[in-house]
Amino acid sequence: MAPCAEFRYGSRKVPGLGWGMQNFRNLRVWQRAQDLAALVHLVTEQAPNGAGGAWRSQLRRSAQSIGANVAEGAMRGTSRQFAHFLEIALGSASETESHLDLAVRIGAIPPDDALPLLDEVSQLQRMLVTLRKRVLQADQRPRA
Repeated sequence: MAPCAEFRYGSRKVPGLGWGMQNFRNLRVWQRAQDLAALVHLVTEQAPNGAGGAWRSQLRRSAQSIGANVAEGAMRGTSRQFAHFLEIALGSASETESHLDLAVRIGAIPPDDALPLLDEVSQLQRMLVTLRKRVLQADQRPRA
C-alpha cells in the first residue's frame, strides 16, 4: 500500500533501553497504520450517508488508534510496556476489521473498496504480532 503523503522527521533512539523509547516514525508498522487510517478516512468520506453515520466515526477511530498505540508504546520506557501497547494496537486492528465488515454488510462501503483495506488490516495484524514477539524476546535476553 503506497503512502498517502511522505512526512518524516528526525531519527532518535535512546541507547541501552532495548525496544523502549524509540522514534515510532521509523517503524514500518506505524507508517502502514497511518496509511491505512488515511485511506479509511478517504473511503468513509466517499460513502453514502444513507447507512447512518455512527459506523463511520467508529471505523475512523479504530483505524487511527492502531498507529496511535504503536506510537505511544514506542515512547514508553520498557520493552514490556511497548509490547502491551502493541497488543492494544492489535485489538484496534481487529476492531477496524470488524467495522469494515459491518460497513460492507449494511451497504455503506462497496466490497471492492473494503477488500484492499481488509487485506492491509490483515498485514498489519501479522506485523504487530511479529513485532510484539520480537520485543518480548529482546526483553528476555540477558543484559551484559
